[in-house]
Amino acid sequence: MKQRSLVVQYVIFSIVSTLLLLSIIVFNISNKNILTLNDRLIIGIFFIISCLIGITLAFYPGWIRRLIKNQSKKQPNKNIKKTNRKRIGHHPDCDKFRSHTIKIKDRVYCAGCFGLAIGCLISIILMLIYIPLSLSFSSDIFKIFTMLGFFIIGFVFFEIMINNRNTLIHILSNSLFVIAFLIIVIGLIEITGDKIFGIISIIFSFLWLDTRIQLSKWHHGIICKNCNKSCKMY
Repeated sequence: MKQRSLVVQYVIFSIVSTLLLLSIIVFNISNKNILTLNDRLIIGIFFIISCLIGITLAFYPGWIRRLIKNQSKKQPNKNIKKTNRKRIGHHPDCDKFRSHTIKIKDRVYCAGCFGLAIGCLISIILMLIYIPLSLSFSSDIFKIFTMLGFFIIGFVFFEIMINNRNTLIHILSNSLFVIAFLIIVIGLIEITGDKIFGIISIIFSFLWLDTRIQLSKWHHGIICKNCNKSCKMY
C-alpha cells in the first residue's frame, strides 16, 4: 500500500511537470529561436553529465545513496530479510523475473538498466552532434518532436507494467526513454530560444526517471505478491 501511494504521487508530479512544459510550448514560443553556441554547450554539458551518472547507476544502482548514507554500513540492519534466493541482474533468480534480465556471455544484466545505459550512450553522441549545429527548422517541427518525446515517456510507463513482456522490446523502450529526454530538451530550447527551459527539462527528466523506477518497484511487488512461492523478495 505504501509503494502504491508513492507511485501515485510520482505519477501525479510527472503529469504536472509534463503539463507545465506543454504550457511553455503553447505560451512561450519564440519565433526567432536565437540560441548561441554557448547556450547549446551549457545545456549539452549538463545533459551529458546527467547521462554519464545514469550509466553508472544502471550498472551500480544506489551508489549515490550509499555514498551519502555510508554511515548506515557501520550499523547492523535489522530489517534485512532472510531468503533462499539470490539476485542476478538486480532481480531475484526466479522464473517470474526471467524476462526482466538479459544474459550476455556469462553475465546477467537487468534488461531495463541495460536499455537505459544504451539510451544514455546514444543520447550523448546525439548531443555532441547537436551542440555545434544551428538548426533552422520551424517551431512546428520542434513541437512535433517534443510531443513525440512525451509520447515515448508515456509508452515506457505503460510497458513497465506489462507482465509477459518481451525482453528486447523492454530494452528498446528503455533506450528510447532517455532519447525522449534528449528530444524534449532540444525541442524546448529550440522553440523558446532560452536555455533555462532546457535546464528545467533536464531536472524534470530526473523526476520521470524516478517515476519509472517507482513503477518498476511496484510492478515487482505485484509479481511477488501474486506468486505462490514463499521467498517474497519484494
